[in-house]
Amino acid sequence: MNHLSIRLNRLSMLAKDNNLGGFAFVPGPNFMYLTGVNLHLMERPTIFVVCADGTQFAIMPLLEKQKWSKAMPAAKTFYWSDADGPSSAFTWLADQCGSIALGVEGLRMRMAEYDALCACWQNNKIFDADSCLEKLRILKDASELKALRRAIEISEISLKETLDDTAVGLTELQVKARLQQAMLSNGAEGFSFDPIVLTGAEAANPHGSSGDRQILPGSCLLIDFGASYGGMHADITRTFFCQHLSEEHHMIYDVVYAANEAGKKAVSIGTHVGAVDDAATSVLEASPYSNMILHKTGHGLGYDIHEAPQVMRGNNTPMLQGMVFTVEPGLYKSGEIGVRIEDDIYIGPEGADCLTSFSRDVQFFG
Repeated sequence: MNHLSIRLNRLSMLAKDNNLGGFAFVPGPNFMYLTGVNLHLMERPTIFVVCADGTQFAIMPLLEKQKWSKAMPAAKTFYWSDADGPSSAFTWLADQCGSIALGVEGLRMRMAEYDALCACWQNNKIFDADSCLEKLRILKDASELKALRRAIEISEISLKETLDDTAVGLTELQVKARLQQAMLSNGAEGFSFDPIVLTGAEAANPHGSSGDRQILPGSCLLIDFGASYGGMHADITRTFFCQHLSEEHHMIYDVVYAANEAGKKAVSIGTHVGAVDDAATSVLEASPYSNMILHKTGHGLGYDIHEAPQVMRGNNTPMLQGMVFTVEPGLYKSGEIGVRIEDDIYIGPEGADCLTSFSRDVQFFG
């Protein structure tokens, strides 16, 4: 049994455990995880359904027939053309599935697909299934871990090359472009997300946008990025300093570093995920900079950049072998500086395995 068959069987068990007749997916991380087919979510409605008994159905734009039929020959598929439109495909799907309770991806499915399903589904038995689908990808298998390790390796090699070539006067956008080029040159298949490269006061915005701001002596340079490889995404943040830094900025950095270490040390099989956030955030709260805390400690990582488990207080999900999540505490002083240190953690047989190795010590450039 190959890894896709194992995943599809696990999905069928999830449906049964949650009293659902099946799940419907649109192109995205779950779709690719279950089929190995990477399709874009575009103007042409595309649906893949897996029933509790393992039966598979799909409605697919005709132009994807060659790719889909080769990858998923077991799926009974209605191919619709642009000239005919998808209406008949949705009617066919409803007839094939019957009056089953259907779970959908509440955070991903668009109104276009949802309305089309509801228009022809018997008894309107369509439910948001995100809460139970979280369990589908929460434990990574060997193939996923291998791809993630490669994505991280590419990312870290590229970060070093970029930092070695960064100097006073370069803009955020110039550094970002060099980082992206380095990742592609080193084997990345794409980017986990649009890299965040911020300097000085702009770094105090955790999800700020890179611009034409120049790097100046004494300023920080926050880089949050990751390479994609084999469908998996690295997610790494480091904060550097141009030539020198003030005593207070050094103190802020040291607190974030200590919080990062505390969070990683709290990773333990069987302990609840919220304990990691509690350990890291407690360090931040005990510092003179507690008013600079803006976010939780981390999130799950894999085919999605943000997925289960959420590393935050109150999350009582037990840590299990196979989970991957980030530990990324940060402090942000509005109008002045932002510091974040982010590592990717895999829970192996012995507990925490930090997949990221790029130095967390204060580093200078320029």
